[in-house]
Amino acid sequence: MNIASFFNPRSILLVGSSKAKETGMMVTPEIFRRVGINLRNFSGKLFVCDTGEKGEFPPCDLAVITLPPDKILEILPKLKTRCLLILSGGFNSEQRKQLKAFASRYRILGPNSVCGLLNTQNSLNTTFEGEMKMRPGKISVVSQSGGIGVTILDYMISNSAGISKFAWIGDAVDVNECDLLEYLAADRQTKVILMYLESVRDPRRFMTVARRSVKPVIILKGGISEESKERALTHTDSLSTDAEIYSAAFRQTGAIEVESVRELFNCGQLFERYERRTVNRIAIVSNTGGSSILASDFCHKLGLELAQLSEDTRRKITQKYPRIKVLNPIDMAADADGEGYKFVLDIVAKDRNVDAILIINQFKSCLLKPEELELLKRLKTGKIVVDCAPGDEDYKKAKFFLGDTFPIYSAVEDAVFVLKKAKDYGKRF
Repeated sequence: MNIASFFNPRSILLVGSSKAKETGMMVTPEIFRRVGINLRNFSGKLFVCDTGEKGEFPPCDLAVITLPPDKILEILPKLKTRCLLILSGGFNSEQRKQLKAFASRYRILGPNSVCGLLNTQNSLNTTFEGEMKMRPGKISVVSQSGGIGVTILDYMISNSAGISKFAWIGDAVDVNECDLLEYLAADRQTKVILMYLESVRDPRRFMTVARRSVKPVIILKGGISEESKERALTHTDSLSTDAEIYSAAFRQTGAIEVESVRELFNCGQLFERYERRTVNRIAIVSNTGGSSILASDFCHKLGLELAQLSEDTRRKITQKYPRIKVLNPIDMAADADGEGYKFVLDIVAKDRNVDAILIINQFKSCLLKPEELELLKRLKTGKIVVDCAPGDEDYKKAKFFLGDTFPIYSAVEDAVFVLKKAKDYGKRF
């Protein structure tokens, strides 16, 4: 059965209790109330049923439930729905078997999904988070952990990243990571897929789906140590196996593996904006020498080549700015202004020896004004361009004035890292 109604339902039924409170099951009146508030913005029909009240359950495309396991099993035969999302947990093995039997009637996501689903296109939000200002975009996320999923979401909201869809899998008695990957790989509103996985229930199918995807699939794998494997089993009823086996499988499919939530998010930013490119020869343009040296060092460590700038590029820059020594990295010095940045970048962007450009702009102890970065919005090139404003304050200023013109990073190593991943992904084709 199709899982489209999870993300694009015409009607939603929320079932919970204004009285029930069960420790360790994610069942409280407060969660029920908060989910209801978030669903008020849903673009379709919304029905809310408090199990303390009498009445029939109306038919719907998606039923969202936050109740104890025994209450859920009691009402399941009465539901008339296409898809069922269970936010609450606490199911024992026997109750999971009973729940799974209903998968022949409708698709089930959960139990223990915790946060459920997001779709910015129709304002679907089954989380119990407070007010969230999400920017619609093309990044979709699948997480086997409620906490990790929320952390990724926090990164994305805090940095105004473009969100398409989110799915928290939970215990996956029915719908699993393979189903969601397959759906998102075909979804027109998704350009890049981020996944946090603790296990893969059907590795062969997962590899087939990932290999067929023409979209970047970026994976953070949890549960690689012996200690974390045991925790993963108790966490979402999943079992992790050797990290080397997973890593080898991911490489075979062309998926991109990362080692932290930050790396996952950073790659998402890059791949949302840029299609596959040939990336190897990097040009670095900076207004501070130290940061440009660090950037070139990181390029060397990760196997990225610094581009040999053409004679034409050198001549044009030298004619305009004779005091700039035109080497790569190009150090424009601390007195560089926005006009200078724009001129140099326009020349470098046309250099056929350059595959990608890393811009480093610092404001502290430099004459560059944050508002001058708006000049860079006019930079025209088909090449990958990433911006780095090292430090917290400078990063926030650059983000404000550049918006989503380029992927922006607060550390040189992060900017170089995503260029390395772009290079690796480009090799797949």
